Amino acid sequence: MLIRWQDWLCALLGAWLVVSPWELDFSLDLAAKGNACGVGAVLIIFNLISACRKVDQGQEIVNILAGIWLILTPFAFNFLPAKYTVLNMTLSGAAVILLAAWQMWATIHKVEK
Repeated sequence: MLIRWQDWLCALLGAWLVVSPWELDFSLDLAAKGNACGVGAVLIIFNLISACRKVDQGQEIVNILAGIWLILTPFAFNFLPAKYTVLNMTLSGAAVILLAAWQMWATIHKVEK
């Protein structure tokens, strides 16, 4: 059985995104807060479901798309002056993409642990 620790970490990143507007003090920026909470909730739900599946059928593409979206949102919603918000979104998005790519690599090469 494949241990899908990457899904669990993506779910934790989603939880971080949900609480990050208050922890990093950007909760008054409705676009940034809504984006972080929305994408975070999607990552939590999707990755908890994915972690419990026995067969890996390419669901990493959802994480890759979510990660790309997180990286692009500072430009899309124009909150570039808020450097910690931009850093939070960019690093979280990059981490989600990296974990999804790692999981794809592990699946292709049948890595067990």
